[in-house]
This record gives sequence, C-alpha cells and structure tokens, in this order.
Amino acid sequence: MTQATSNSSALCRSERQQNQVTLLNGMLEQADQYIALGRLDEASILLVRSLQTIRGMENSADKVTFIERVVGSLPPDIAYTSPLERLVRAVPTQSPQAALAVISAAYDTTQTVSSGYSASKTRTLTALANYATRIGQPDRSVNILGQALNASNLIQGAEFKTIALSNVAEAYINAGQANDAVPILARSLQFAQTITSSNPYRKANALERIASLYARINQVDRALQIVRSISISNYQSETVLTLVNRYSEAGQVDRALELLRTIASADRKAELLAMIAGRLTAQQPDRARQLYAEAVSTARSTQNAQAVVTIAVRYVEAGGLVAAAEETVQAIENAFVKAPAQGMMALFYAKAGQSDRADALLTQALATAATIGEASERNSAIQQLIEQAIQAGRYDVALRVAQTIQTGEAIPSDRVQVLMQIADRAIATDRYDAALEITNQIPSNFAGNRDPLLLKIARGLAEAGEFDRAQAIAQTPSLDQSFRPKTLAAIAAQILKVSGQIDPATVLFEQAIDLANAIEQPSTRAETLAAIAIEYLRINFTGDAPQLLNQAITVSQSIENPSDRTVLLRSIAEQLTAANYYQAALQIAQAIPDSTERIYSLNAAIEKAVNAGDLIAAAAGLNQLNDPVVKTRWLVTVADRYRQLGDRTQAATFLNQAFQTARTIPGAESRTITVRGGELPLTGEDDQDRGSFLAAIALRFAQINQVPQALQVAQVLQNRAVRQQLVQRIGCYR
Repeated sequence: MTQATSNSSALCRSERQQNQVTLLNGMLEQADQYIALGRLDEASILLVRSLQTIRGMENSADKVTFIERVVGSLPPDIAYTSPLERLVRAVPTQSPQAALAVISAAYDTTQTVSSGYSASKTRTLTALANYATRIGQPDRSVNILGQALNASNLIQGAEFKTIALSNVAEAYINAGQANDAVPILARSLQFAQTITSSNPYRKANALERIASLYARINQVDRALQIVRSISISNYQSETVLTLVNRYSEAGQVDRALELLRTIASADRKAELLAMIAGRLTAQQPDRARQLYAEAVSTARSTQNAQAVVTIAVRYVEAGGLVAAAEETVQAIENAFVKAPAQGMMALFYAKAGQSDRADALLTQALATAATIGEASERNSAIQQLIEQAIQAGRYDVALRVAQTIQTGEAIPSDRVQVLMQIADRAIATDRYDAALEITNQIPSNFAGNRDPLLLKIARGLAEAGEFDRAQAIAQTPSLDQSFRPKTLAAIAAQILKVSGQIDPATVLFEQAIDLANAIEQPSTRAETLAAIAIEYLRINFTGDAPQLLNQAITVSQSIENPSDRTVLLRSIAEQLTAANYYQAALQIAQAIPDSTERIYSLNAAIEKAVNAGDLIAAAAGLNQLNDPVVKTRWLVTVADRYRQLGDRTQAATFLNQAFQTARTIPGAESRTITVRGGELPLTGEDDQDRGSFLAAIALRFAQINQVPQALQVAQVLQNRAVRQQLVQRIGCYR
C-alpha cells in the first residue's frame, strides 16, 4: 500500500509539474507574440501572470530556468532574447509602465528562490537592475542591486564570485553610481587574483573585465595596473586599446603613445595612431602629420590594403585632413579595395562642403571599379559604393552610382532592382524627396517595380501632412490600372488618421472606388477593391470594409476558371492575414472554390488570429471548418489560450465544443501512423486520432478544476487500460 501511494504521489507530482511547464511555455510564447504585434500592455499582463505561476512552484531547476527565461538571465554562453528584454526595448521611454510591472513581478518571484541557486539569483537581479536603468528608473535599479549584492555573498568559487561581482559593479556604473561600483570592483579583483584554473585565460579574462570597468569610470591608471598584472606572455588586451583612447582623449598623448608601443597587432596599432593623429590635427598639426605617417607606414607593413583604408577613414573621422587621407588611398594598387575607398573620400569631401572635389573623386571611384577584371568583384565594389552612400544619407550619390549599372549586370541584381533597394532605404528614413527622384528613374514599363514604391512615398508624404504632394504622385501615369485607386485610398486613410478631415478623405475614397469599379479585368478589379478595403481597416473603419470585400468576392465570381478564381481569392486572403485582419481574411477564404485551398487559407487566418490572441476572430473561423480533426485541434488550442489568460469559463466552453467535435472523428479510436517506410520501418501513435483528442480534452478539464467533466469525457474512451490510466492522471487534480 505504501509503495502504491508513493508511486501515485510520484506520478501526480510529475503530472502536475509537466502541466505547469506546458502552461508556462504557452504563456511565454503568447507574450512574445503580443510584443511582436505591439500589444505591450497585454504582454505585460501575461508575463506578470506567468511570474505569479512560477512563484508558486517549489524550488527546483525548473523554477529557476523559467525565471531566467522570462528575464533573460540564462548563463552567458546561451544565446537568447527574453520576453522582458523585448518588452524593455519596445516600451516608450515616457511611459515604461508595462515593463516596470514585469520587472517588479520578476523581482518578487526571484526573491523566493532558495540560496542554493545564488549564482542564478544574482544574475537575474542584476539583469533586472539593468532593465530598470534602461527604462529611466535608476533608483529602482540601485535598490535591486543591493539585493543582488546580498545574493552574491552566498556564491561558491572564486571565478563565479568574480563574474557576479563584476556584473553587479557594471550595473551600478550603468545606473550612474560609479562610486558604489568602486568597492565592488575591489572585491571582485581580490577574488579574481585567487582564481586557479588549468586554463590561464580564464583568470586573464576575469582580470581583463575588471580592468575594462575601471577604464569606464576613468580610473585609467588602475585599469592599466590590472592589465599589466596578467602573466600570460604575448597576451593581447582589448582594454589596452581602450586605455590608449582614454589617455589620448584626456590630452595625455605621451602616455597614450607609450602604451600604444606595447600593442603587438600592427593593424590595431596603426588604427590607434591614425585616431590620435586626427585628434591632434587642429592643435598640433606637425606632430599629427608625423603620427599619421607612422600609422600609414605601420598599416602598409601588414600587406593588407584594407588596413590602409581603415586608418585613412579613422584619421578623417577623428578630425584629420581629407586631403592627406585621400593621398593614402590613391596610393593603393588593389582596385577592388581602392574604388570603395575613393568613394569614402568623396563622401568626406561632400560632408565638408567641397562638392567639386567630391564629384571628381566619385568619378575616379567609378573609373577604378570599371578596371576590376572579375565581374563579381566589380559588382561587389559598386555595391559597396552604393551602401556607403546610403549609410551617409547621400542618396544622390547612391543614385549616381546605380545609374552606371548596365543592363544585365548584377549588383547583386540589375539596375531596376538596385534602384528599388535604394528607394526603399530612402523611404525607411523618411527621405521622400530622394526616394521620389530615385523611383522616377525606374522606367514606366516596370510598373510592377515602380508603382509600389510610389504608393509608399505617397503614403509617407500624406502621413507627414503633405497631402497635395501625395495626391500629385497618385496622378502619375501607369500601365497598371490599380495604381491610382490604391494610392488615392492610401492617401485618404492617412488624411483621416493625421488630420481627421472626413470630407476630403471621403471624396478620395469614393474616387478610388469609382476607379476600381471601372477596371475591366475582373481579377484586377477584385484585388483593387480588396486593397481599398484594407485601407479602411487600417484606420478602423471596419463598417465599410466588409461591403468592399463582398463586392470583391462578387466580382471574382465572373472569373470562369475556378483555378484562377481560387488563386485570386487566396492571394487576397493572404494579404489580409499578413496585415492582421483575420476576420476579413476569413470572409474571403470562405469564398475560395477549391476546398483544399479554402481550408489552407482558413487555417492560416485562424493560426495567426490565435497567435495574436484575437480569439474572437479565431472562434469565428472555427465555425467555418468542416473537418472534425482540424476543428478539434483548433478548439483545444483556443481553450489553451483562454486558460493561459486565466479565463477558465471560456476555456471550458471551448473544451465542451472540442469534446462534441472530437466524438465525430471517424475511424478507430486509436491509430498508428507510418513515420518511415522501407527496410527499417518506423511507426508511431497518431496524436490526432479520436482517443488522443478525448484524453487531451479530459486532462484539460481536470487542469481547470472541472474533474467531474473530465471523468465524463474519460468514460467515452473504449480502451479500458487507456481509460484507467487517464482516470488516474485526472485524479492528480482533485
């Protein structure tokens, strides 16, 4: 009896633990979806709920891991971006409450972790402190760091204590509390000096980290002392590079140069020499000239032309003379390296207002690129010239380079594609004048490439309040009859959104609809009407959109070929789904004639609605599904989402629907599926047969404290052994 009770207890502990893990995984996944959609308050609420659930877990590795996953304090060798990190990045600086609520809940939950997990606890509290600093709560950060420091006292092992204390010190520095960091760094250094490891670089890395933090708080001499204490011969310290810069910036050039001479890497040494020379150009031109010459000589000794370009660029960026840097670049023989370097110098001249010299040097760069024999290298050099210009915001220069591309060349694609890329980058930075100039270089017979860019530009101008200019773009002649109505609708939507002017927006919407209805080709007319509907949806005019979508469906009925009609409606449904208008997508999907494609589109819309947490739209889509397997799967999924949100009533409603639907699944209660055929066949249980669904539904009823309903579902199972095992699992939730 004792053994049976023990086994039952162990079974139930495992059952409940697995239930918690599954629930939390779903909650974190849903929170990520909310953040991606910009629904930050909903993400915050869900993360706080997940942390409350975690708090109720008994101290275990699972509990600690879930806290680390929410916060993003997993060990540093694990690459991972946590939901809280994403939330902190997304919240507006002026209203960070959504992130602060999660930070507070995470702090409370972390405090319930036992001392056996002190390293993780310290790591998590330190991460929370850094988040608090980032959202403008440095006082909150300092309070959390006090607890992190307490937790670090219980960490065992010199290396682990060193890492933890260094992280805490860094967090104090981030919070603007350098004075509080100093004694912690001193303690960290004491532990670092006692690290014993067969790998001497472990101790060296710990000392290097501490030195870099001293450098951050301008205790440069102390940092240098620590770096020099590293006993590995020929050790290349990154902190030394920082210290050279710090001495140079502080005007201690001789100290900087003395330290610089200890650097073994010629290219790094040359780069720092060039930066020092640049800083000295205005005040000590002779010494600057001497140091720059040394930098050039050192870079050339590497036999690496790119190293020479790097020092020329760093020199100018630090305040050096463009003419001197140009002379360095002109001496490079490798055309593949030289052409982009000449382009950089042209951009420097342009920034300095020397447009004639800039134009001349850009001409040289293009001529140099033309001498490159290998086509792929020549194209790559041209692409670099374009990218440099874009990075500098000089879209006029990028356009000039793009215009040199001949038909059939690939940079990485032909001229039209390159112009599209440049225009898109200009649009992304709100440089609409530049974008329009570039887009106008695309021939009118490439309407499919040009017109979407013009529409984006018109939308951007309208969003900026330049309605007349936006409407002028809509008048651009096009071979595509849908261009003008789509563009007018986009402008109308922005007028309403930006200014709230109903009358002019209504006029434009009506013009767009009239133009759409005048299009002769049914597929284009239907697609255009759907595009106008999307513009209504963008501004939440949901009452007008269904009518236009119904009109699009009606127009599609005039397409005789069912396959063509299917392709059109599926395309419209995909556009609506991608734009997160799930109910509209379901409206279109239901009209798709091909049953397979219809189910595919319905599934896609339902899936995205569920992932976005729009469970009302998802439920509407479920009513349109006929396949009991597919429908049951989605009903269970929606029930799970409601459970994650804490709404057990709705979860039960959908589980009841799932139960009724699952009972209609045809065939045997339990089935196997062939995973692999051949000489070594592999089969497995079908987790979507009737029995599997009924068991899953029964367990979910139990998990929301509806054990009688769970037992009722279990009794439907015909297999006695499976039923008894399920009843035992259900009993774990009594």
